[in-house]
Amino acid sequence: MSSNLSPTAIKIKELRTNMDLTQKEFAELINVSTVSVSSYETGVKTPSLDMIINIAQKCNVSIDWLCGLNDKMTLNNHISTYKDFLTLFANILDTRYQDNEKKSIFNKIDMDGIDIVTITFEDINIHNFFSKWEDIFKLHLDGTIDDDLYKMWIDKQLVDYDYPINDV
Repeated sequence: MSSNLSPTAIKIKELRTNMDLTQKEFAELINVSTVSVSSYETGVKTPSLDMIINIAQKCNVSIDWLCGLNDKMTLNNHISTYKDFLTLFANILDTRYQDNEKKSIFNKIDMDGIDIVTITFEDINIHNFFSKWEDIFKLHLDGTIDDDLYKMWIDKQLVDYDYPINDV
């Protein structure tokens, strides 16, 4: 593969081959000619923004991934690899709250050869959320509330907490 190809050209070909589609099948899926697909993959032609959006929507991939800006291909929030989990976790841990300096929020306790790791947040809002979440999550786990009700609760909490961090 030529190193002169744009990230989008590389990603389009990768997407098509991962979907196990021929250029003709992929062209039909995104409603363009086979020549256009070939041109996109070889870098002869750059897809328009509308076409990139079309491809992303029809193939359920991230526009950022398609343009080479992110290495997370899917649009969903499902964590399917350790890399997905660790990336999300590292991003959370690397977040700075406004101008506060970073400090360790981990505590590691050795309990008879088993490491137990705890995370400590000094933010009262995070504490309040997790206190309420623990209760609702237990109800969800034991089947008292179903997936829909649990998701509704989460969605409501996200609306309620939609304000800047450290804004009291």
